[in-house]
Amino acid sequence: MSEYLDLVKRGGNQALRINGPAKADFHITVRGSDWLFTVFCVFTFFCIVAILLMFRKPANERFIYYTVIIPYAVMAVNYFTMASNLGWAPVVALYNRHRVSTQTTHLGSRQVFYSRFIGWFLSAPWPIIQLSLMGKTPIWHIIFNCFFTDLWVIGFLVACVVHSTYKWGYYSFGVGSMIITLISLITTTKNLTVKIGPDVSKAFTLLYGLNAFVWLIYPICFGLSEGGNVIVPDSEHIWYGIIDLIWLCFLPACYIAVTQYIGLDKMGLDTLGAPSDLEALPAAASSTSVASKTSAGSGLSAEEKKKKIASPLNKLKKSKKTESK
Repeated sequence: MSEYLDLVKRGGNQALRINGPAKADFHITVRGSDWLFTVFCVFTFFCIVAILLMFRKPANERFIYYTVIIPYAVMAVNYFTMASNLGWAPVVALYNRHRVSTQTTHLGSRQVFYSRFIGWFLSAPWPIIQLSLMGKTPIWHIIFNCFFTDLWVIGFLVACVVHSTYKWGYYSFGVGSMIITLISLITTTKNLTVKIGPDVSKAFTLLYGLNAFVWLIYPICFGLSEGGNVIVPDSEHIWYGIIDLIWLCFLPACYIAVTQYIGLDKMGLDTLGAPSDLEALPAAASSTSVASKTSAGSGLSAEEKKKKIASPLNKLKKSKKTESK
């Protein structure tokens, strides 16, 4: 019985006890870590479900599921890292709006999770790719959109670790990159969806509006958390966790549902995946191709054989043979 009680006492969230928030005045608490583990579980569950559904589809239709599985997996690892109180660095806050018992005369240091920005860097382009695929956007334009999406992440990452007011310069770069991507989608990709059909255009407008609305909340959250040090890290993680779940978890699931409802053939995406019927292997194809050529040659008509014999190339070969003799 005593061993069972000891096991119960050792149970629970021990992340902050094992990985303590050293050198950080403003840091997450056990409640914040519990919330991050909850978000981790949600992303993991959706990732497993998406993988199972993917294997039920033909090979030429699975690429749609790749666009949701990758951000699910990345964000699951990201939230596990943050819930374990890892992947962060103490940064001296520019605005000293909080007081703690260990803080005397110096500005407080805030716990900034750089792992979050790594997760965004790897997962944020995928919702943009999903919207771009709906209009069969050219590949170089998709790369253009993904570049500015990642530039937004880089701008916010640099802004959160800069102590001086120059952080707002990088913040402006990030917001500007975000606006460029949104304008690119609503102009180029929107016009392409109109050419495909009204159903695709309406679905794109709905998904684009939801993605743009949620995406524009990120600068507000950043300005009140890592940027302005207005809210504490626990509140920051709750806010980021909610919009991450909406933007990188629930909306991609809606994208899968919409594409399945409309149909890949109607969207013009049925030719983007692998061929439904696998072709023969090169080694096997080489032997059959020789046989097919032989059979095709034997099946020539008499007139075709005469033309083949009387061709200039055959005459040249015959003349060379006679000269050699």
